[in-house]
Amino acid sequence: MPKTTRSIEEVDAVRERILDYAIKILEKHGYESLSMAKLGAKMNMTAANLYNYYINKDELLIAIHKKTYARLYDEIRSSVKKTDSPLQRIRSIINAFVKFGTRNVNIYDVMFNRPIKQHSDYIGTPLEKISEDEFHNSLKALTFTVKTVKDYRKTKADLKPLDEELLAIKIISALHGVISLHNSGVLHQVAGNTDLVLKKIVDDIIQSITK
Repeated sequence: MPKTTRSIEEVDAVRERILDYAIKILEKHGYESLSMAKLGAKMNMTAANLYNYYINKDELLIAIHKKTYARLYDEIRSSVKKTDSPLQRIRSIINAFVKFGTRNVNIYDVMFNRPIKQHSDYIGTPLEKISEDEFHNSLKALTFTVKTVKDYRKTKADLKPLDEELLAIKIISALHGVISLHNSGVLHQVAGNTDLVLKKIVDDIIQSITK
């Protein structure tokens, strides 16, 4: 915590500004370009001063994850507000996830591809609590998807019972695979019309849910 007489509100405001700058660096330049030294230079602060607000880069990354997962969850929730049917809600969620992943390439990379520390690695450390908060944030989109799939399948008495949570994980896994191929440029090389491929993948996923 900074050695000043700043109020908690002022400290929180600086922390939020640092976080926003860090996310902007990630969005524009990618994970490799994010360092405390570069972040400090962008904000006209020394790296040592940054450590008064975030004890290390791990804490900053946890905060980044918490905020970006919240953004993903908000976009998914917003996507279903005007939908009329349970199945359309599922389609809206899937399309929102694809849109988020393909339009936020570097952020998506940090959220889902980078081999960074997990919550279990922080248990017993000063970062345990904020890591736990980030972990729960990261599950919100999955939990919401599971509930939406369950709601749909309850309307179809002829559907055979299944593990909706496992189905939701399969959906996200399939989407993650095709989003990663899209963002790396490989999908364009092998398919050409990437928008059409993404649409067909979504259609296939929807079909698997209705069986």
